[in-house]
Amino acid sequence: MAFTRTQAALKSLLPKWAFMLLYEVASRVYRGLRWIVDEVYYSGSLLYYGFRKQSTNAKRIRTIYSIRRYTMVGRRGLLVTYDIANKIEEGNIDGCFVECGVAKGGCSALMAIVAGDNKSGRKVWMFDSFEGLPEPTAEDEPTVVDLIRQDKSRSALQKGYCLGTYEQVSNLLFSALGLGRENIFLVKGWFQDTLPEHKDRIGEISFLRIDGDWYESTKCCLENLYDNVVAGGYVLVDDYHLPGCRKAVDEFLYKRRLNVKLTPDGRGGGYFVKP
Repeated sequence: MAFTRTQAALKSLLPKWAFMLLYEVASRVYRGLRWIVDEVYYSGSLLYYGFRKQSTNAKRIRTIYSIRRYTMVGRRGLLVTYDIANKIEEGNIDGCFVECGVAKGGCSALMAIVAGDNKSGRKVWMFDSFEGLPEPTAEDEPTVVDLIRQDKSRSALQKGYCLGTYEQVSNLLFSALGLGRENIFLVKGWFQDTLPEHKDRIGEISFLRIDGDWYESTKCCLENLYDNVVAGGYVLVDDYHLPGCRKAVDEFLYKRRLNVKLTPDGRGGGYFVKP
């Protein structure tokens, strides 16, 4: 939110052309620096683990590196996602993997790779509108909604952002990565339409990854799928730092009287284990 508020402040102080130029330059610099830092991390980790003959850790880095171009999730979020999926596999926890909010498919692919590598036959469900984000609501903080309605360049997120198409994700999973189709289910549509229809077919869930950004999206995922999560299963909420998402999670936990420890993922999200 600090980034979004800084954008709004600069937008109000600077002429539009100056703001847009500054924003474009800052975005390019940020993406470039992040790419350099990530490349150094991945290369250094592979050398380190290879030298020490730690094949398990090297495989972890290679797997994440292979899908990094297909996700908006940063390195820390990818590491946490991989580790949770792998921990579930190692612990033989029953239930499928589910991601709500697939975008370009990188995180979903990561979860599917872990399941496939362990040959557990675990099913992986992926839900997305494949139309980008819906409109935020007042629950996503009125100031942000107002800024979006007045001038979309003022906010870091808006309707249509985080877009990945069904075809892009399908090609990534089944062509680029060569994953099997028998245990992967890619469902197109808005959460409020698809989750009630499919929750019985999904059955037990061991890892529920929610990446819907907004209040209503997060609430819909929790209300429809939390009861499918097995005891000892994991729920990861990627956008807990966003006010609407955080409100949806906090309200749900309070309503259900769930006393859980929300562990930060190092980039604004958080996860907990179902009691």
